[in-house]
Amino acid sequence: MKYLKQQNGYALLVTLLILVVFSVLGATLMMFTLNGGSKNEVREDITQSADLSQKGIDLMTTQINDDLTKYLGANGVPRTDFLFQLERILDKYRCTATSSTPVTSTTGTYKVCIVSYVDSITEENEVNPLKKLVTFKSIGTSGKSDRELVSKIEIGAETAPEALRYAVGTNIDSTDGLQPGEGNLLMHGGVDITGDVKVDGNIVTSSNGYAQLGGDRWIPSIAPSAIPLPGTDSSRLFLGKKAYFFTHSPTYSSHIALTNFTASGYSEKSNIDDLFRPGYAPDLVSREPVRSPIGITSQKANFEYSRTSAGVENFNTGSSKTVNNINKPTSKAYLTSTTIERGACVEYFLIFCIRYADVERYDDNGTFTFKGINKFKQVSTNGSATFLDTNSTFESGMYVNGNLLIGNNSTSENVASYSAITLDGPIYVNGNVTIKGADLLSNVLLYVNGSVTIEYSRINGKSLSSGKRGSLIILSNGNIKISNNSVNQDAPSYIKGFFYTEQDFEMFGVGSNIKIDGGISARKIVLNAIRGRAKDTFFTGSYQIPNRADYFENVNGQQTRDSRLQVIYDSEIISTYSDLKQQEPVIYKVDPPLEKDRSY
Repeated sequence: MKYLKQQNGYALLVTLLILVVFSVLGATLMMFTLNGGSKNEVREDITQSADLSQKGIDLMTTQINDDLTKYLGANGVPRTDFLFQLERILDKYRCTATSSTPVTSTTGTYKVCIVSYVDSITEENEVNPLKKLVTFKSIGTSGKSDRELVSKIEIGAETAPEALRYAVGTNIDSTDGLQPGEGNLLMHGGVDITGDVKVDGNIVTSSNGYAQLGGDRWIPSIAPSAIPLPGTDSSRLFLGKKAYFFTHSPTYSSHIALTNFTASGYSEKSNIDDLFRPGYAPDLVSREPVRSPIGITSQKANFEYSRTSAGVENFNTGSSKTVNNINKPTSKAYLTSTTIERGACVEYFLIFCIRYADVERYDDNGTFTFKGINKFKQVSTNGSATFLDTNSTFESGMYVNGNLLIGNNSTSENVASYSAITLDGPIYVNGNVTIKGADLLSNVLLYVNGSVTIEYSRINGKSLSSGKRGSLIILSNGNIKISNNSVNQDAPSYIKGFFYTEQDFEMFGVGSNIKIDGGISARKIVLNAIRGRAKDTFFTGSYQIPNRADYFENVNGQQTRDSRLQVIYDSEIISTYSDLKQQEPVIYKVDPPLEKDRSY
């Protein structure tokens, strides 16, 4: 009995101990549960407050870009007006003692404002006042959590389009349906490209060059070379579609018009090295086609005016229609050939006429020729224009309603036979442009509503007061063809320029020998080249076109000789374009905001 009572005492004690343990465990578990819930709530507040601070910046940058886009409208605004409006809009969102009223959302509040902004710096280390690096501060509040985000974002307009950022680039325009071969880059033979390459379509290469010499002639050569710019490890190829190599001899006109290359004779390559000379292949970067058009015809209104427009001086060029040694740096001139004709009698004395009314006759058609040293603020002509042995400057631009010839039309391969010409300023040509027989020093942005032909010429950049050199930048709606420069010569004809066309670009460096310091951008680009020598007489080790007096370097000799077609990207193109664009000051669109830095 005593034993049982002791057992009952132990049972009571054990029961009490168990109740105490479970009570403590329950309280601890409840405490952990409550603490965990509280911590989850804090973490949720922190996440939501961070999201709110980002949301504030996103909404403000979108609003600023919408304000700028609405201000530009469909026709754009002058550069100075855009600069003023950009800063005015940014100032509207500046941080002040009374600014940044909190905005309420379902998860909390946020307030955002602009701390400061400065002019943006381009990759070429140039100041771009059209685009600002804006420092935003945004505070998101959710529950008891405040999260401050500081973000630096570029807002505004670019100084130069994407097309000017590659040594060679092809573009696809999906707005009007694919044209034959659109977006393709075709390189036949030993082409040299120094710098990055952008191809929105297919890239097609061959180890044979091409020339039209009494018919299609595919000339043994080596594959193209992609060479890195100084200071870089390799060049890059941004490719939108596929890569092909061929060794057969197709019909040239049909071949360059192909949209795809699935026919017999073309081999699709997954390794980009197979398309280039061994050791000279670029790094491949896959990408979607990017359309970055340059408005050409829309620029016409910025250049064109008539003899009756406000502030215009009618400039009489005489019966020869020649502009020779004219210094009118503040004049907005309209070119005419004006004659005074005696008209009908307006006053009689008896039966005798004592006064006649003189009548001015205006002839603003035909071709106006520029010679000597000329300086105008602006010039416009309803006719065509020719530049011969002249140094002409147009500070705010020139308009040519007809065609433009630069040079004396010489077909000589001797530069001494060419016309020495220096041009400075933006020019709009409503017709075609021919550069032929010209030894040209250029600082020109040339808009062309027609086609462009360049042959038998040498083109260098004009020395500028900044210490840099100008270029010839051609933006064309029509085809561009460059050929017959330094034919059969060992030294290349040098062209400092950038060529952009909404259509096709074609250049030859087989018999020709040419070097472009600048770049090329077009819907379709065809480059034809060999390396080494080209002659009209036999030389040791040469390859002869059958039944013709055309001789070219054999394949072994081409391995160690320079290409007869070289394209070398020139980074100064961007600054030259920007400088000339300032003379023709219209901004048409703003770029999407681009974040450069952020910190919480």
